[in-house]
Amino acid sequence: MPEAPQVEHASAAVNAEELRKRLTSRVVRRFLAYGATFAVMAAVPPLLVQSGAFDGTWHWLVYVTAPFTGIGIMGLLVVLFYKLPSAVVVTRACRKALRAYSFEEFWPHVVKKDGKRATRGRPELTLRLKTTEGTRSPLMRVLEVPGRGRHRDPWPEGIEDGVWVAGDLLFGAIAFVPGSGALLLMHPEKWDRLASDRESAGPDRIATAERAGLTRKVF
Repeated sequence: MPEAPQVEHASAAVNAEELRKRLTSRVVRRFLAYGATFAVMAAVPPLLVQSGAFDGTWHWLVYVTAPFTGIGIMGLLVVLFYKLPSAVVVTRACRKALRAYSFEEFWPHVVKKDGKRATRGRPELTLRLKTTEGTRSPLMRVLEVPGRGRHRDPWPEGIEDGVWVAGDLLFGAIAFVPGSGALLLMHPEKWDRLASDRESAGPDRIATAERAGLTRKVF
């Protein structure tokens, strides 16, 4: 029967319940900002046209601002019907995992790997966690929650200095980056290959993973 990895343990330096609440507010703020930006782009040019602000000398501004209306409408549609549903699923998964696990393990070494495939224009990021004694985690696929802009560095600041982990790395986990406050949802990259290890992990570990919603891949 596979044993849980021997890593550095400490008293709960990271409050999982507090992070669970903070995660929801982060996601809400992010999507409110996106929605407000696109709504302004979509609504302001037509309102200015109706008000007569572009009449006379400024009539040419209608043609300049028209593309912003189209971009705003498309942006709202993408946010509401593409980005938001997936964010809700991932956020719910993180909240459920943080109810079942606490941050009791600190992994001081993070080896960043670049993904081989692209997802929505960005690589699928993977990492491996290590202890000072040489214990290694499985190769883990990671997703920051909430995600950052496409053109920003996909790796959270300070991740090289170690992460707190809540979960069971055979199934999945949440990582907290102390340096930046980022939260990462993780699951084994070789998910199918570790199926037999998960099945023989023991009833307690399996039951906890089931309560956490980590017995299947979320992303």
